Amino acid sequence: MFKKTILYALMILTVVSFSACRSGEENLEKQMRPILNFTSDVEDNIKFVRTKEYDGRTVREYTDSKFFYEVTEDGRLMTIFLRTAPATTAATLATKEEILLKSNDNLRRLDYDITKFQTDIRFNEGLKQYESVSREKKGDAFTGNNIYIQYAGDGTLISVSFKYENPDVLNTVDKITPDEAKEIIINYFSTNASTEKYAPLLTKDLIRYEVDVYNNKKVYNLYFSLPIEDTGIFDFSYVVSTETGIILYRKEL
Repeated sequence: MFKKTILYALMILTVVSFSACRSGEENLEKQMRPILNFTSDVEDNIKFVRTKEYDGRTVREYTDSKFFYEVTEDGRLMTIFLRTAPATTAATLATKEEILLKSNDNLRRLDYDITKFQTDIRFNEGLKQYESVSREKKGDAFTGNNIYIQYAGDGTLISVSFKYENPDVLNTVDKITPDEAKEIIINYFSTNASTEKYAPLLTKDLIRYEVDVYNNKKVYNLYFSLPIEDTGIFDFSYVVSTETGIILYRKEL
């Protein structure tokens, strides 16, 4: 009887060990897949570096000959960044059109359908760098799934970062209309100490809006530009919950 108990225990340990190994192999395959899609290196050049913890989430860092990659255990890329910083000043400045082509190519390498994304290119005059922001669309709304890519002035890729949201949040029934969201911003603008001076300039017609997902909430992104004393034109932006009308984010003076 004792021998049988030992035998059963060994069998159970063997099964558990096999399952753990198989699970570990599956996780490794998931983590490697997006890296192999993007890298120009052969698989043998991809090396594990270390494990990190971000906000309670485990992230595993890998590297190839050119980039570092941070990927979640279930295979979601979080960041890609250049191993060696590029020259601070580019000899030749790339055009926005060239950066857009590079961004579309990078999205394809990451296995995204570029027809589902709206990509905007910005140039940071101070840093002499480009930023590409690709936002996934669903109908007329945005899903909140965004890809941010930084380039040196000459078009050298510096980094890629990813924002993930649940597109199903867009199915949430709105309790606040776009007009009501605009009224919320106008009222806030007129009572906020840093902006009340410019409140007479703000009307509903000046406020543009989009439907988006932010921190797992369906929201309105509201934008407008106003001439500001000693500053010139300032671009304001606010994020308002479509359920509660609460301002979740603001970019203002």
